[in-house]
Amino acid sequence: MSVKPRRLPDEAKHAAILKSAVKLFLKKGFQNTTMDAIADAARVTKQTVYAHYHSKEELFKQMISELCRKHTPEASLLADPNKKIESLLFELGLGFFNMLTSPEGLAAARLVVGEATRYPKLSQMYYDSGTLGMMQSVADFLKQCNKRGQLSIVDAESAASYFIALLKGRYHLRMVLCIKPSPTNKEKEEHVQEVVQMFMALYGGKNPIQTRGAL
Repeated sequence: MSVKPRRLPDEAKHAAILKSAVKLFLKKGFQNTTMDAIADAARVTKQTVYAHYHSKEELFKQMISELCRKHTPEASLLADPNKKIESLLFELGLGFFNMLTSPEGLAAARLVVGEATRYPKLSQMYYDSGTLGMMQSVADFLKQCNKRGQLSIVDAESAASYFIALLKGRYHLRMVLCIKPSPTNKEKEEHVQEVVQMFMALYGGKNPIQTRGAL
């Protein structure tokens, strides 16, 4: 039974639609979520949903992009020349690690893995909107650090891919698979500190290793 639509300004409608889509995607899965169900949950018409998002796929991509944006430190913070490179890398790494291990981040990863064989396009969207976007954010930051002489990196995209791989480390897959116990906040911070130390050992010297392992 449909719920009576609400009168909302465009920006509020946009947010309500995305919020409802995220809730349904993570609860019912991508294929079992319909645009009708999203409209009912957001209490808007289906025409309104299509006016803001042309397809369910677009909604999913927006969900992943918003998740990454929510946990990415402000550009002004990362551009602070007075902060040590280790502190900046820690801020960046902790933000992304918290995103990867957040309830929404883990649910999205499980959703994609669960539907990968039936709906491979979903995996590609997740990879393009999430992993590649995250990698590019890290690469752009590393290029700034190179210009400031804080790092010595031959290929920023490659280095970014290894930074993300180190962040996932031993915790991410375990959490995706619901293997307990999950790390505490202190353990997460200690893990990111270790990642920064390893990354600096690889790329912080005058003679860095040359890698070509972009994701």
